Amino acid sequence: PRRKELLDVALRAGRQMNRLIGDLLDTVRIHAGKFKLELEEVEVAMIFHQAEETFRPIAEKRGVYFEAIPPDDGVAVRADPFRVSQIVGNIVGNALKFTPEHGNVTMRAVANGNHVAIHVADTGPGIAPADIKHLFDDFWQARNDDHRGVGLGLAIAKGVVEAHGGKIWCDSMLGAGSTFSFTLPRAITNSQL
Repeated sequence: PRRKELLDVALRAGRQMNRLIGDLLDTVRIHAGKFKLELEEVEVAMIFHQAEETFRPIAEKRGVYFEAIPPDDGVAVRADPFRVSQIVGNIVGNALKFTPEHGNVTMRAVANGNHVAIHVADTGPGIAPADIKHLFDDFWQARNDDHRGVGLGLAIAKGVVEAHGGKIWCDSMLGAGSTFSFTLPRAITNSQL
């Protein structure tokens, strides 16, 4: 049992190091203008389904209610599916991390003209107005004593969203939670032609 416990610790540390190295490489590629996307048509409902599968168990373990409300069928974006899951992972992961037990995290999408906006709202503590302008900076964290990450997740999400031609932003009020939103270009399907 002790060997299995040590192996689990080593595997977890290895995964964390691998993710950190990947995040650092992505950051360098974004800043160097060498970040590449493999674009395809991606159903937004599929993005939401994957978010449900990934984050519902994490939310349940933390005692947080997570709901992903997909848009109407047929709404699609022109995007790199791996990179979109990275954006969603960073934003939803943060929302779950900072939402207290019995709180809520809700993911919605709205198709509007040539883009689709995805919103992730939480009932966490909110973010001070002075901190909002730094949220997407490299290595920035609101609290210096928070060692749950290195402060690259939202910076990478911003770079990936902008590489798709979209925008990312946060609306928040202290004590009332936060909503992180981003846009991706809408794919025009045959039924819309």
